[in-house]
Amino acid sequence: MKKFWFPLPLLVISIFTSFAKDSSNFIIIYMDDLGWHQTSVRMMDSEPMSKHSFYKTPNVERLAEMGMCFSNGYAPTATCTGSRVSIQFGQTSARTQYRYVFDVFHKKQRSEGYAGQYSLADSVKTAGKNYITAHFGKGMTEKLKLVNYDFTDEYEEHAPNGNLHGEKIDIPSREDLPPDNPKRIYSLIDESMKFLKKNAGKRPFMMMVSHYSVHVPHAASKKYMDKWQAKYDNLEKPTDKEELRLFERECNPLYGAMLEETDQHIGIILDYLKKVGVLDNTYVMFTSDNGSECIPRTKENRRNNGPLQEGKYSCFEGGIRVPFIVSGPGIRGGAYCDVPVVQWDLLATLHDLSGNETPLPDDIDGGSLKNVFFKGNKGKVKRRAPGIIHHFPSHYQVPISAIRIGDYKFMRNMNTDEKKLFNVVVDYREKNDLAQKMPKKVASMDKMLRTYIEEVDGGDVKDSYQAFYETMDDFERRAVENHKRKMKELDANMPSDYEKQKSLIDQELELKKRGFFANRAITKKQETWPDWYDTAHKTAEAEIGMTKGGKLIKKK
Repeated sequence: MKKFWFPLPLLVISIFTSFAKDSSNFIIIYMDDLGWHQTSVRMMDSEPMSKHSFYKTPNVERLAEMGMCFSNGYAPTATCTGSRVSIQFGQTSARTQYRYVFDVFHKKQRSEGYAGQYSLADSVKTAGKNYITAHFGKGMTEKLKLVNYDFTDEYEEHAPNGNLHGEKIDIPSREDLPPDNPKRIYSLIDESMKFLKKNAGKRPFMMMVSHYSVHVPHAASKKYMDKWQAKYDNLEKPTDKEELRLFERECNPLYGAMLEETDQHIGIILDYLKKVGVLDNTYVMFTSDNGSECIPRTKENRRNNGPLQEGKYSCFEGGIRVPFIVSGPGIRGGAYCDVPVVQWDLLATLHDLSGNETPLPDDIDGGSLKNVFFKGNKGKVKRRAPGIIHHFPSHYQVPISAIRIGDYKFMRNMNTDEKKLFNVVVDYREKNDLAQKMPKKVASMDKMLRTYIEEVDGGDVKDSYQAFYETMDDFERRAVENHKRKMKELDANMPSDYEKQKSLIDQELELKKRGFFANRAITKKQETWPDWYDTAHKTAEAEIGMTKGGKLIKKK
């Protein structure tokens, strides 16, 4: 019997080629602050207001025709950083202990950060199928390479990519991005396409593209701005002054230009995947980190994302329910699914769809969406968490702890302990509070939520308030030390304009001290603030006669 021997390199290449053909690829396109209703695709088939009447996203439409829209798709938190941490680790923000932007208690709980923690990248890399991973765009609290991504576009030596990189070339120079690269849209197109051209069809891959748009400050190239300004100019506008103000906020030509300019990236990716023959083997996921803040605010200080109450910073549906579209192998095109899903399900989903047979860590909260992708509304999600949890103990926004189980969503105001209950299947506008009618349901969901938060050391808003005061004390101590250092240098040099420079140094410290005082006063007022929709900020500033930055408010 003849034996055939193959050189080892050829055997390895053959195995890797097999992986590329047989293993699914994954692309996550992550938008920043894009609201549930702000694409030109209905997120809920039965709700006309779940798509925008002015903004157009033709490539999101194309993706929806190829795949499935989730009417109940949730971001992990109501603000960006907590969501970006949560999606990477498949955990609720309570477990990651990063719950909102500038989470001051986080540093006391997680001073070591997340380096080396099992991540979205690991969910495919541990499958043993030669996966390669990349993240481009806005990051989280630390560099993505520290959580096992193979390729990133991180611009600074130490700092991760943040909001500023969507405006500036880098942090040290503060130099503006050129006008032909608004919000780094074209940088992200270039980096992602380089990665795909090198790897698509050659080995299985997972790529996450986190856009800086449509976060403020808004920007678009002249070509798109001219187009959308003309579209806006042709609209029939309200004649009533208040209606016009709301209309202008809802239909913003710059926002529309930026959104469509970003949308083209989806089309470029889909076209290339089709060209190299891997589109049918690639899952493409489109979603956003939280609800929009670029929406109208009424005289009563209320907001809406389409039919949903509120927006960014709020645990009402408008702040946490977001666009969620997935296409890929086994997913029926043009389909809708009403099963509630959340972004911290994606780690378990990629682990499952990649054929990874290694066990997930015990602290993963999310469940695989594979069954839902394939079966739609008949599918089930098995999570380790007791429900879809939004724990938001913010020291400067309305602090709400919430959980959705089945049709019902329970909310607790952590300042007052007041509770609300909604059936968000029939009442996704959250108009009919059932808390008084269903006390047993309230008590049960409250207990489940509190038990989970305690088990994962998720923290309470009281912890956030205390951590904030300690942070202010530390900042003030540093400001005083910096003032002493500057005065010592000034005394040593004795310049001719000594008195002028001394006055400026003293004024700088005085302004900072007023700012620290104002921030403490505003937060103290916030501790007992009972409102579900607004904060104590403006009321406290009026009472103390200065802004939180320490500037004195002139009396009218």
